[in-house]
Amino acid sequence: MSVGDSQASTVVGVLVFMALCGLLCVVTNSGSEDGGDGPEGDAARSGLKPWQQGLAISGTGMSSVSLMAITGMVAVTGHDGMMLLLGMVLSMVLLAMVLAEPLRRAGRRTIGDAVAHRLPGPSVRVGLALVTLLVCLCFLVLQLSAVGAMTARVLGLSGPGARTACVVIVGVLMVSLAVTGGLRGTALVQIVKVVVLLLVYAALALVVLRRFSWDPDRLLAAAVDRSGFGEALLGSGVQYGSDAVGVLNQLGTALALPLGIACLPQVTMRVLGVRRAQETRPAMRWAVGQMLVISALLAVVGFGAAAVVGGAGLAGADPTAGAALSLAAALDGGGLLLSAVACAVFLAALATVADVVLAGARTVAHDLYAHALHDGDVRPGAVSALARWTAPVIGAVAMILAVLAGEWPLLVLSTVAATLAASALAPVLVYSLLWPRFTARGALWCLYGSTLLSLGLTAVSPMVSGAPTAVFPQLDFHLTALTAPGVITVPVGFALGWLGSLLSRPDRHPTHRLRHT
Repeated sequence: MSVGDSQASTVVGVLVFMALCGLLCVVTNSGSEDGGDGPEGDAARSGLKPWQQGLAISGTGMSSVSLMAITGMVAVTGHDGMMLLLGMVLSMVLLAMVLAEPLRRAGRRTIGDAVAHRLPGPSVRVGLALVTLLVCLCFLVLQLSAVGAMTARVLGLSGPGARTACVVIVGVLMVSLAVTGGLRGTALVQIVKVVVLLLVYAALALVVLRRFSWDPDRLLAAAVDRSGFGEALLGSGVQYGSDAVGVLNQLGTALALPLGIACLPQVTMRVLGVRRAQETRPAMRWAVGQMLVISALLAVVGFGAAAVVGGAGLAGADPTAGAALSLAAALDGGGLLLSAVACAVFLAALATVADVVLAGARTVAHDLYAHALHDGDVRPGAVSALARWTAPVIGAVAMILAVLAGEWPLLVLSTVAATLAASALAPVLVYSLLWPRFTARGALWCLYGSTLLSLGLTAVSPMVSGAPTAVFPQLDFHLTALTAPGVITVPVGFALGWLGSLLSRPDRHPTHRLRHT
């Protein structure tokens, strides 16, 4: 098959798959009990079994950017990329062992419900909602930017206009799923996403292993030989370096990644979607098991990209975004593997964006409107109607920002989202669920203090200025060499919550009966 025929078959395959994804939005909507439960649908009505909920939870923890970036990091940094894979697995373990069951017992729709069980009143709920929306917005811009660039690349398009068109088209499709599918519909899409990812990446991993005679040692030896780093690929320090700053960056990533993924708004929304609290444990067992399997496959694919494409080949494009695509193109000249990988990543982005939009819309409608403004006293249907209008607004804002931030390095947005979730949301969630002495002042100190600190450290880091890959490479106002501020912000976030609670009186009403809206 010629290169032109291969490109044509890939384009046709991706376009057909996008059309099927559009049909999936209609199917999930019509499959709901009331013609679509919408963004504010009740978790108790999802009707999914524990194994289905487990797959949906783990699928929500795996975004399209995670799949592309972690595979690429394994390919170009080896050991350091494997640490990112370990962090993704640890996030599900942390959620399963510490947070999932207490969260499901305390909450009903959002993190605000779970925290209001201990800390009633609008102030904490507003703070949580604002941080949640900021995390959701960063995550949405990140996903839309990445999948827009990937779609343009796979379709053979170039230039800012083509990329903008791809961002808008895929963004509209993904937001439509959130508006029409609701909690149950997006959960079904997450389950389909997990199954497709397992099949596609298993096929890619098997082709890689067959190329090296089913011998993992030969695969690793080839990866070491062609990576450009030699034996250093299997040791730490390739990504961050081995000096003191590099060690701090590694620690920051090790702290922020597991905590951040476990406390992302879309992940906690899925945990709250489990029908009954006693079903949380079996659901999380499925989530951890699936995450272990997909992580093993990602490791094989990552080292396969280093061994087959090589460091020089991966240096021609963004290796963290295109490693799996480059590997698929190198292994299969017919374009079938490339089409399959592109479709799997597109489906992952579809499900992720839909879930994040859904989480943001529920936060605005349920936390800000129903409880912060009206103290739960709203007419039936008002919250659901507001959520349906809020979802496309959030999606539109994210698409505009994704177009404007087209040339930004994705590392900035991913770092901000993970750091905020780990430094602000995680301490409040852990303390409110597990520490009886936690107070509203502690929560507010943690939310606002760690958020400002995270944004400030990111703004004066080499990710924003002072480096060729920075957001503003022509400027230099960086004051710190840290690119993983979680090493500071995560401990400070927990410390602020602890100190604020010690310096305030215990709340008079530690429990709070939630109003149903």
